[in-house]
Amino acid sequence: MNRRLFFTVLLACLLPFAVQAQQGTFRFAQLTDLHLSPNNPNPTEDLLRSVAQINATDSLDFVLVTGDLTEEGDRATMEKVKSCLDLLKVKYYVALGNHETKWSDSGCTAFGEIFGGERFEFEHKGFLFLGFNSGPLMRMAYGHVVPQDIRWMTERMNAYQAGSSQLSTLNSQLSTPIILVTHYPLTEGDVDNWYEVTDAVRPYNIRLFIGGHYHSNRDLQYDGIPGILMRSNLRDKDGKPGYGIYEVTKDSILVYTQRIGEPKKQWAAFSLTQQYYDRNGKAEKYPDFSVNKEYAQVKEQWVVQTGAGIYCSPAVEKDKVFVGDDMGRLTAYALKKRPKAMELPSRKKNCRHTGSR
Repeated sequence: MNRRLFFTVLLACLLPFAVQAQQGTFRFAQLTDLHLSPNNPNPTEDLLRSVAQINATDSLDFVLVTGDLTEEGDRATMEKVKSCLDLLKVKYYVALGNHETKWSDSGCTAFGEIFGGERFEFEHKGFLFLGFNSGPLMRMAYGHVVPQDIRWMTERMNAYQAGSSQLSTLNSQLSTPIILVTHYPLTEGDVDNWYEVTDAVRPYNIRLFIGGHYHSNRDLQYDGIPGILMRSNLRDKDGKPGYGIYEVTKDSILVYTQRIGEPKKQWAAFSLTQQYYDRNGKAEKYPDFSVNKEYAQVKEQWVVQTGAGIYCSPAVEKDKVFVGDDMGRLTAYALKKRPKAMELPSRKKNCRHTGSR
């Protein structure tokens, strides 16, 4: 056996032990659908009771807060939420819900200003956590994940995978385990481009999606990828607020509901060694575009990928088409087979368009 082959075999034998050493056991909590309101004191009381119980619980490493922090999305109530969450003794990470994206008095800018951004990323004991916005682009529309957030996710996952490239080369199961955090479930009827998200992330070692939105415990699959929705923190019919607890062991993720003043109850579990989906596959279903065949006189002239969401109608002037995107850019495209873009200056670099898609 030559030297290179010997070290390759030795590395392959030692990798499972190295991965176990990097991935320690830990526990974390999930708060979701808080719905604080200036007109109802109960949600604030529910949140404070949950914060107090989390603080009294040993061995919780952090808290995920998965959207719908407020009822109306107003700045004052979001600041109230932050003041309550700041009472936690452990670090917390916050994702937006639909009530923060289109129920807003700030043009959707307050959330990032108050909580420090609309995404989060952190590594904990060998796991990568990524949180991002899945909220609607206009009030009462379906949820949507914008192209720049999908690109951000893949870039961050690639960066972490690069650090374990030797692991993934020898055994794809040993690459960095990833937990993705949203508010909406990534399903048809909830997020209109769910398939773009699942296709983008499935090549990676996704162990779980964590979310909320439906105010009840649900064990789902997003094109085969496991997904958990947790109950709302709001008091239930018995007057008990509640939240989620996750225990990550060497080989599993155990999911519990924790009601105030009661023992936690396990209701789901996921293997960290079993592969739940085909990492080389595609979404199980795509939207039906067959209506395009009914209008043969309408033909595609050219396509350009802007890398950002476009949610308002374009304007045509002579030989150019003008398009605004949700990065605050106004771009002029030449009406030719191969468009040449010319970005025009914009005064609002962080605005969000709310026109129809």
